[in-house]
Amino acid sequence: MRAVPRWPLWLGARVRRALGTGVTVAAAALVCGWPYWRGHPVAAAITLACCGGFAVAGGLLTAGRAGRRTGAAFVLAAAAWAVTWSAAWNAGLAPLVSVFAQSVFFVAIGVGVVLYPGGRLDGAAARLWTAAAVVIMVGGQALLCAVSRPRWNGFADSVTWPSVHPDQEVFGCAQRAVTAAMVVLAGALVIILLARLPRTGRLDRAFTVPVAAAVTIGVSAALAVQGALLGTAVTHDDVLGVYFVQGFCATTLPIAFLFTALRARLSELTVVERMHRLTAPVSLEKVRDALRSVLGDDTLDLWLWADGGYVGVDGRDMGAPLELRPGRWRHEVRTSVGEPLATVDVAAALRDHEPLVEAALTAGGRALETVRLQAAAQANLERARDAQERLVRLQAAERERLAADLKRSARARLRALERTLGRLEAAAADPAAREQARTCRRELAEAVAELDDLARGVHPAILAEAGLAAAMELVAARAPVPVRLDLPGGRFPPEIESTLYFALCEALTNAVKHAGANSIDLSVRSGAGTIVAEIRDDGVGGATPAPRGGLAGLTDRVRALRGHVTVQSPPGKGTTLTITLPAPP
Repeated sequence: MRAVPRWPLWLGARVRRALGTGVTVAAAALVCGWPYWRGHPVAAAITLACCGGFAVAGGLLTAGRAGRRTGAAFVLAAAAWAVTWSAAWNAGLAPLVSVFAQSVFFVAIGVGVVLYPGGRLDGAAARLWTAAAVVIMVGGQALLCAVSRPRWNGFADSVTWPSVHPDQEVFGCAQRAVTAAMVVLAGALVIILLARLPRTGRLDRAFTVPVAAAVTIGVSAALAVQGALLGTAVTHDDVLGVYFVQGFCATTLPIAFLFTALRARLSELTVVERMHRLTAPVSLEKVRDALRSVLGDDTLDLWLWADGGYVGVDGRDMGAPLELRPGRWRHEVRTSVGEPLATVDVAAALRDHEPLVEAALTAGGRALETVRLQAAAQANLERARDAQERLVRLQAAERERLAADLKRSARARLRALERTLGRLEAAAADPAAREQARTCRRELAEAVAELDDLARGVHPAILAEAGLAAAMELVAARAPVPVRLDLPGGRFPPEIESTLYFALCEALTNAVKHAGANSIDLSVRSGAGTIVAEIRDDGVGGATPAPRGGLAGLTDRVRALRGHVTVQSPPGKGTTLTITLPAPP
């Protein structure tokens, strides 16, 4: 039989601990301020709710992955706020403990804000502010106590008070100086928070803005009320009334932090729907872009594990991911059985939002599994293309070598044999023998001419020696229709020149033979990362690539070098064929 849970699912151990902390702090505030609460029940209800809520908010932040130290600081602030109400007893050490508890209250709040969300004092400004806060709030309060009497602070003369050198004039100057320092301290805190915005990602920025606004509102209100305590004509009720207003204003801070934590949690809960919507239809590029959108990092990169190595978004094998750059964080994704699935490279600031990153990657798990199959197929295709590209290069080099061998060896031997037959013809006395020798020499000359044509078809010598421009000028001169050329004078790698030469020859043949063109324009341009060849004719148009036609063979030849061919051929308006090849690096 299945056990029934003792607590609701939403009331887990962490939440129960946070609620227990809140109840404890509220009870402490009730005890500490009991003499005042008996005559002010409404203020008691509000203060105890705010004080307990402050502690609960701190406890909840302490239980989370982000903002743990901020939560601890808030719990300390809530406890200090509860102790601050000991001033209500107005006897013994209670008022002295109260004023220093108030200082700890404000310092703990400020330090908690500075620590959020990473739990670190990032930068010299944050560390300097923390030290200044302790000196001004605690040291300033010690100075005020040393130069004053209890009644000047609104307390009874009988309370314990460290009056070292009481002087009303010095006390007034010290009050104004400490208050001014507190104003500067509050302004510096807001400036520190705003200065972080340009350096933070979109997620942290969405959390920092509400906190900065809450700090500005809460601290400004608290300081405005603090001005009511300047001077020596302060009553006990004035002090407790200021405590009430300051605590109430300070409650805006935990509310702001709970709001940001709630936003973070909602982001985690809605990430599944967002990832599903952004990745349809599934592709590695769409998964990467969806993660960029959900995590607010436009620099995020994604590598998929396939066939024992990593594959990039472009489908190319990477072996291992690139070296980790400063300011980046890399997170490995694994399948449910623990096998490598992917690696994501994000801004280091997202380390503080690891639950959201985990939720996004978990939500994209199925998409990544599907993409891995696609990536494996793409990787196999890329390997096949690489092999085909190497084959084209080898074929171009082999054609050049074969053409050179034909001209250097076989053609030379046939020419030598032709000269020998010439000498035999001249030396023969028998007319029949001379005629036979003449016939053999003529047929041999025809064979040499055919061999030259064969060598030119295998790889024209002019292409290897003078380049594509010179070779196409020779082809254009032999064409039966005018061909206007616009060709660069520079050289390309042999495999590119060979591919372009044969593709352009095929295109010219098609224009003359099938399109009935009267004139042809041929241009080759080298741009940023591409080489573009264009052939335009004024023929009948309507050209469509047939499965085994000339255009299909031309396209296959170009694709072997990762290029592509486009054809625009409206009927009756001629044909424009564009060949695009990647330029060598």
